[in-house]
Amino acid sequence: MIEILPIFTNSPLRNFTYLIYSNRTGEAYSVDPYHAPLILTQLKKMGLTLKGILNTHEHGDHTEGNLELKEETKCLVYGHTNAKGKIPGLDETLKEGQICFSVEGESIEVWDTPGHTFSHLSFVHKNPKTILGIFSGDTLFNVGVGNCFRGGDANALYETINNRYANLPDNCRLYPGHDYWENNLAFSKHIESIHEERELFQKTLTPHMISTIGLEKKLSPFFRRDLESIKDRLTEMGETVTDDRSVFLLLRKLRDHW
Repeated sequence: MIEILPIFTNSPLRNFTYLIYSNRTGEAYSVDPYHAPLILTQLKKMGLTLKGILNTHEHGDHTEGNLELKEETKCLVYGHTNAKGKIPGLDETLKEGQICFSVEGESIEVWDTPGHTFSHLSFVHKNPKTILGIFSGDTLFNVGVGNCFRGGDANALYETINNRYANLPDNCRLYPGHDYWENNLAFSKHIESIHEERELFQKTLTPHMISTIGLEKKLSPFFRRDLESIKDRLTEMGETVTDDRSVFLLLRKLRDHW
């Protein structure tokens, strides 16, 4: 089976790096390596061989460790075809639906998920019956979504969230590129002051907690955008909402300046 090790990097942007690995084969892949020494230490400790780096997108805080890891392990670097010339050490590009790692009936599948940038991939952990988890990079965060002002588009992000992420099973685990729990929960409270489930959840939140899509649908205004309480709040703020998309776009704009 495929195992997942989240590594919180303590970087200024609160980056997460992930190791995807198999104890049976000893092979591993790193998603968005930020600090190479952290990953090299874990690989040695666990007796794993790094076969590849999976970059969700081209931004430097997601590719910082590429060259050092590549030099130390001779692994390959994978990314979006639009990221050629932007991702350090890029060896091969990945396409929608491609399988980049598989073992014992489980696999990691590539999704093309534009929005944060137009060079953004998500990596889906699945078995023949269901989707177990998703590495979302800067597409979906805990109680939030990625910004779109560094090479992206909010309408494209809406399509990705609405047509891909919203259809994931509730028990699918979310592996985001950053730990933004605190700020995003505060923004949620700013948008929807009375939310009993959120208040109860905040009392049990643990550091760097890994959530599920089902939990995100309960907590995030970006999933709860059809609620009258959110629409009323946006109207109170002087905004005009007409449909589901307009609510999403307004929430993204407000988060940019909050």
